[in-house]
Amino acid sequence: MLAFESARLTSDLPSLAGLHEQEGTLRERYAPMHRLLCQDDELFLESQGFKTLARQVRRDHRRCYFDYVTRLAGEVRGARRLRALAMQSREQWSFWVLVELAVLSESSLLYLCWLGLRHATGVNVAASDVQESLDFLLAAPRFRPAEM
Repeated sequence: MLAFESARLTSDLPSLAGLHEQEGTLRERYAPMHRLLCQDDELFLESQGFKTLARQVRRDHRRCYFDYVTRLAGEVRGARRLRALAMQSREQWSFWVLVELAVLSESSLLYLCWLGLRHATGVNVAASDVQESLDFLLAAPRFRPAEM
């Protein structure tokens, strides 16, 4: 992915076909995140009398969710660094574009963490909240050519 992003940022005309393929791959990779905070599995296990197992499943799901958030944060930050390097190499540096990308992406990542923390305290988290935040991050301006 980083090689693709680097090649795309250094070319004058980005490949839109490759862009859609990459976005689809990212969506598939992070698709399980919204399911990990759902209570369906826990409620089923509790209804069958397995309260201890239900708590263990809840902890395991939350741990996996935070692993996904960590991996996603690394990819988002790496893409921002590549964008900054591409802007610098073209001598088309735009501080405000980089600040906007940083603020928007970090606030989305923070919101994803907040949803995981809510889940940890027992508050029901809507899968649509996770999905909307993921949609925003994966369709963010980091996948578009630099606006100059």
